[in-house]
Amino acid sequence: MNAPAERFPESSGILLGSALCLHLAAIVFLPFGERLEAAACFVVGQFLAAMGLLRLFNGRWVFQDIRMFFALFLFLYGATLPLAVLFGVGGESGGMANAAFAYGTAFLGFNTVQWWYRVPWRDVSADSMARIRPTFSNAVVLLISFILIALYALSGGAQLGFVFDRRDGGASIGTQLWVVMMFLVNGLVMYLMVGWPALTPRARWILISSVGLFVVFLLSIGTRRDFLPMFVFLAGVVATRRRSVIRAGTVLVGFVAFTAMTAIGILRQISDNPAILARFNPVELLVTQSEFVSPIQTLMHYTIVDRPLRWGLTYLSAPSLFLPRAFWPEKPESLSLQFMRDAFASIGLMGFAYTPVTEAFLNFGWPGPFIVFAILSIFLMKLVRNAELYPGLYFIVFAYTLDFNRGDFGGIFYSLVVVGTAYKLMQLVSRLRWAPAALRQVWPAPDGPLRAPTSGLLAR
Repeated sequence: MNAPAERFPESSGILLGSALCLHLAAIVFLPFGERLEAAACFVVGQFLAAMGLLRLFNGRWVFQDIRMFFALFLFLYGATLPLAVLFGVGGESGGMANAAFAYGTAFLGFNTVQWWYRVPWRDVSADSMARIRPTFSNAVVLLISFILIALYALSGGAQLGFVFDRRDGGASIGTQLWVVMMFLVNGLVMYLMVGWPALTPRARWILISSVGLFVVFLLSIGTRRDFLPMFVFLAGVVATRRRSVIRAGTVLVGFVAFTAMTAIGILRQISDNPAILARFNPVELLVTQSEFVSPIQTLMHYTIVDRPLRWGLTYLSAPSLFLPRAFWPEKPESLSLQFMRDAFASIGLMGFAYTPVTEAFLNFGWPGPFIVFAILSIFLMKLVRNAELYPGLYFIVFAYTLDFNRGDFGGIFYSLVVVGTAYKLMQLVSRLRWAPAALRQVWPAPDGPLRAPTSGLLAR
């Protein structure tokens, strides 16, 4: 007797059907000159198609699949402003329809690759992460790093005042050394998070207390993003250990986190320019001044001006970020600063976060978003396929998905290399078995089943 055919998931059917309808609507809007409506339907339709395909391949809704996380933030950064304008919040400006269309083609490249390979997500097994056994030496390295960072911030004039603007946190905040230290400390903490099951209850309490105090310190001096990757990393690790699926509680937690990020961002905008309270009503303030509105404006600019294409130079030059400007005074400026010069002929205004879609367009024109995001989709597919072999690498990249969608390739390449180096350093440090006699029972026993990774930079 033949086994019954597997039922097509209803949620996937609804999403894919809705995506088809939105694409048909986009085709209808175009002949009537409704370009923004057509582009918005296109990008929303592609996002729904991405969600429907991932639900179909995975057989369930999983937060820890990096492709789901990636597609969600790609949509938020690409569709928030166009949809807000369509719903009457704010007015349309030049290049908005072009930018929404470019985001749609980026999604098209992403979806084409995922449909071609159809790789399902499989949660990383406990055995794959069981090799991580932090020792007392790892705790010492982390504690020293916390102390050095605090001393560096305080020496630069940081005040413990819980300010909303990091520019009020002292001269040390925002320097290149500060950025590097933040990447390093994230990598150090991430290693201990993976090794959580091997920690004794007292060691867990020490870890929670020290990381909690460090986060409070960072918040007190006005920085709210530097510690975010370690908690995104933790969320991914916990979700895959529990083989979690997205339920109402997951949505609620995500909504609270989203609201908190948006609220803090708006408070910083008000702190910078109190006059915006008179220019916008509460709804407009919530939508037009949020985290997900500014970055797309870089793309809007470049789609309506004539600039020479970079032809991949911004990607090839990413390793040059590791060369200090003191040794290379003519080192190119970041793409964000270059945008400020191109758009405003000044770098003294509020900075704009870049986007990978803008960078793809700047390099290859209109085909750029499709080409670059198809390549990115291949990379994400391979990460998912090999997550069991390289869990450290997988969750580090997972942790920086949000930053990637509001930055450029060079910046994310730099951060991943530095964070990965810190993670690898902790692997090496964990081989040091010594601990004071009074603390030997706090950390995993020196004679425990500690095994070195067999392959890969961040294998296990």
